[in-house]
Parts: sequence; C-alpha cells; structure tokens
Amino acid sequence: MATPFFQSKKAAAILKHAILDQYISPFAMKTGSTSQGGRVAIVDGYAGTGTYEDGSEGSPGLLLRKAREMSSRRRLECLFVEQDSESFQKLSRFTEDEGKGLDVKIFLGDVADNLTLILDETQGIPLFVFLDPFGLMIPFEDVRKILMRPTGVGMPTEVLINFSTIALRRIAGHLTSSNANEATLRRMDGVCDGDWWRSAWLDEAPTKEADDRQREAAEEAVVKGYATRLSSAAKAGYWTADVRNREHYRSAYHLVFLSRHRDGLYLFGESLSLGLEKWRRAIFDTESAGSLFEGDEEEFKAEEKALSDKWVKEITDNLRELLSEHGGFRIRDRYAEVYGDTLGKARVKHLRAAWKNLLREGITKTDSKGDLIPKVIEPA
Repeated sequence: MATPFFQSKKAAAILKHAILDQYISPFAMKTGSTSQGGRVAIVDGYAGTGTYEDGSEGSPGLLLRKAREMSSRRRLECLFVEQDSESFQKLSRFTEDEGKGLDVKIFLGDVADNLTLILDETQGIPLFVFLDPFGLMIPFEDVRKILMRPTGVGMPTEVLINFSTIALRRIAGHLTSSNANEATLRRMDGVCDGDWWRSAWLDEAPTKEADDRQREAAEEAVVKGYATRLSSAAKAGYWTADVRNREHYRSAYHLVFLSRHRDGLYLFGESLSLGLEKWRRAIFDTESAGSLFEGDEEEFKAEEKALSDKWVKEITDNLRELLSEHGGFRIRDRYAEVYGDTLGKARVKHLRAAWKNLLREGITKTDSKGDLIPKVIEPA
C-alpha cells in the first residue's frame, strides 16, 4: 500500500525538492559539457509514485521536468527505483505519460538490490544520486559503492542523502531501553558503517531522561560522524543541513551532500540558500493563513530583507576581520570563515553586497565583479 507520506508536501519536502530544482541544472550543464552526447544520469532511489496525492510534483516529476527543460542542451537520463509494488505501478503510468521522448528507466525493488544494474547503466557518464528513503538509509557499503564507482576524467559522482533523524531517534531509543532489540540496532550499524554511532549518541544523551537539547546534540553527532566517514571513504567534501517542518520543530531529517569537486560544493551551498528561501515562504504562507498577513507579499519581503541585511552585516564583519588578520586571500580558501554563521543560509549575492560595503568604506581595493568564489580580495 502506498505510504501516506505521498499525500501532500510538507515544508521539509518543499526544501529538498527546491534544492534539487536549483542544483540539477548547473550540475548537468557543468558535468555534461565533457560527457559524450551531453549525457548525464540522475538516479532517484526512492521515487514513489511521481506526484503527491494532491497533484503536487514529486521528485520524479521534478526530474522529468528538468530533463525536458534541458533537452536541447543536455541529455538527462532518469533512473527511478521504487520498492512498493502499488507505488511502482503508479510510477510506471506516470513515466509513460510524462516521460515521452525522454530517457527514463524504472526499477522495481530496493535500490541496494538494483545497484549493480544501475551502476552498469550509468557507467562512463556523470552521475547524481538522490537517496530519499521513508525511514532508514541503505547500508553504508552501498553508498560507498556508488561514490567509488569507476570514473574517468570529467565523470563525477555526487550523492544527496536524506538521513532520517526520526528513524535515528526511534532506533537510538533502544540504547537506553531494558527491552533493546539488538537486530534493530545492527540495522543502524549497517547504515552507519559500524557501531560507533552508539557511543556517539550516548556521549550526548546518556539516559532515557535526556532532554531535547541533549538529543539534538546526539543527532548532530551521529549525522556528522556519518558524513565524515563517507567523505573520507570517497575522498570528497560534504555539506549537512538540518531540515524541519517549522523552525521551532524538531529535525525531520538531515540532508547529506557529497562531491569531490569544489564547484559542486559551492553550487550546493547556493542551492541550499535558495531552497531555504522557498522553505521560509511555505512556512509563511501556512502560518499566515487566516490572518491579516495571508498572501501579504510585502510582509514576506520585509522579513526576507531583515534576514538579508543581518547576513550581509555578518559577512562584511567577517571579511573586514580576515583582511585585517591575513591581508589578501582567495574567498574559496576561507569560504567557511567568510560566511561564518550564515553558512548555508546566505549566498553569493550577500557576499557581493558585503564586498561592495568594504569597497565603499575603503577597506578593500578589489572590485566585486565576476565570479567571487575563486577571486582574491585585497586590502586597500
């Protein structure tokens, strides 16, 4: 039976789909420029039915739309995997209707069981894999197999993972339970590449009575450990992002993104920032429904401007301090220090505004034109 997860989009789903929407085009354009025939493979490992029951776009619908939009420039080959038989039948009908003229393949079963076939199908071309399970991830070894697939020059592999903190909390409850299910704990061991996560959790939340702050610290420790291990195994950089249905709610999941190329990491940061803007819009629309501010575009714009001004000020201060301490430097070499607490929230447009502030103040002599990430900013 199809899971209720696919009935409608919540804010957390809006965010991950907004990130996909923003990221797929630059990924395909950049990586497909050196791929024969402009071929680029996109795998959705937990595809669902194609759409939500309310008719809104699911990840397969989004990816087919991107494939169609880019068809004159890149050949996006979409591979969809779905384990639930009823959802698979709906996905089949959906791709028959919406995938006409596009390169689409669908696979029934678990993504891990189809992995060898998928890697064979995508051999020799750039590959982006989206793993968005409703529950536990596939085992660590399978993710490592994706990231470590044989590739030639200019044939990158990138992965975006939904690491469910809801599933993590449920399973971690066994660590402090008198009725612990060892088989359940071992399933998480497989996801995390060993039982290290158990001590990582208990170091932060050692008892059943642990408060929300301790549990959130435990979640973050496990997710960071997971991302670090994958990063080390694949010799890749990574992003993690905590995703919630409301800012004050507990985490629904963490996104873990891995890329071996700096450009991929910078582009993902931009996509995350743009996705968060759409996430805030969805929350604003929900929370203002039925109030005086319902549909008030100016109110939302005012809230966004306040955030933007705050971020630009912080980046301005960070740049000023870094110039004072180190003299000239390349932005990409001090990327995290430049963004500071705005990392993942702000983007290049905020960096450019901060740079212009320092130019006006006479703190730098370097103009803010062009691609700022590889650019050197110098003191005046």
